[in-house]
Amino acid sequence: MYYGFPSIDGTGLKLGRHDGGEVISPNDPLRPFDEQDTIDLQNFINRFMPQHDALKFGKTCKYSMTPDEDFIIDFLPEHRNIVIAAGFSGHGFKFSSAVGEVLADLTLNGKSKQDLSRFKLSRFNTN
Repeated sequence: MYYGFPSIDGTGLKLGRHDGGEVISPNDPLRPFDEQDTIDLQNFINRFMPQHDALKFGKTCKYSMTPDEDFIIDFLPEHRNIVIAAGFSGHGFKFSSAVGEVLADLTLNGKSKQDLSRFKLSRFNTN
């Protein structure tokens, strides 16, 4: 799955691929952007965005991802005075204002107007 952001003031198009990547430790260095990455992205540009020039440079990134790629937004089970939000799976930034509002509600009121059942930490319990 590819995504992108338009060029602002001629700085260049940002194009990315969300493919799950490789499981790594958070302390591992970034994997280098390799020749196959360049070929894949250039093929995408050529096919779907032919008005853009060739790829100028590439970088890899890393982010935390839950097994189901949904967020975790919940109280820490052993400490109901701690609210957690994690596992934003590379797309959480798009929801930052909504997540911020939910976290404020949970922190200040102990509940949210939103249905958070989908984001419960307990969904990963296998007991």
